[in-house]
Amino acid sequence: MPTDNINGFLMYYETRGEGFPLVYVHGGFGGLGTGLQPEVPPWRERFTKHFKVITYHRRAAGLSSYPKDGFTMQNLAKDILELLRHLGHDCAHILGTSAGGQIALEFGLQYPETTASLVITDSAPWLSLDEDLKDKLRERIKVLNEKGPEAAYEARATAGTVGLNLFVGRPARSEEESSNRSQALERTREQLRKIPREERIDKYAGELRNYSVYVDWDATPQLKDVKPPTLILYGTKDSVFPAQGSRAMIELIPNLEYKAFSGAEHGVTQFPEATDLILSFLQRHTPRDV
Repeated sequence: MPTDNINGFLMYYETRGEGFPLVYVHGGFGGLGTGLQPEVPPWRERFTKHFKVITYHRRAAGLSSYPKDGFTMQNLAKDILELLRHLGHDCAHILGTSAGGQIALEFGLQYPETTASLVITDSAPWLSLDEDLKDKLRERIKVLNEKGPEAAYEARATAGTVGLNLFVGRPARSEEESSNRSQALERTREQLRKIPREERIDKYAGELRNYSVYVDWDATPQLKDVKPPTLILYGTKDSVFPAQGSRAMIELIPNLEYKAFSGAEHGVTQFPEATDLILSFLQRHTPRDV
């Protein structure tokens, strides 16, 4: 699949299917945390029967390059715009999950004329309401900026990891699922062990640069200005982005539909009902002249 220079970095992307474009914005913060290989959404094959599904690896994540600059929420939204232009599209559906939901939201705010609709799952209009967590992130980002990537990487050993616990999730529903999760975690650890130290340092710097985008970003004052039709899906027991964030978006965003999955953890698109809702929403808001 292609890797092209998009908005100042080498972006890895894939396109599947035909029809009106749908851009998927993956979650995580890149680097060593969740960015080694962003997952392909499990609904992609189904949706390609109706849309041209565009997936990409975000700046400093997965198979994309790890630049040292360009890390603002406005620029992460522009990454999507430039990818669409590169592919010859002037409008698309934008679906963002978890940390990708904030980027999708920013895209809808900046480029409403380019946004046929927004779908945001398992997300919030901010990173966290925990000031202690954000202070630890700010301190680690300060180490990166003032002392460099190696010092920031060494701080993981001396002062611990920082950031959201992105690996918290719903309890496994079967022994097989529990075993599969353990195997996936071990594969990730094995992958990390094979990465040379210099590359691990570089990737951790990329993770911190991504976190720097989010740590002081808060779209709450702008939510009333969101123009595209929007669908919000969330779990009421989400331990990564608590339901309070989704409820804030629901209260303030006009032209909105939503579904709360009672008792659900982070990752509601695992539920067939969620993907059914998304597909129906996208089909209803696809421009008729395409």
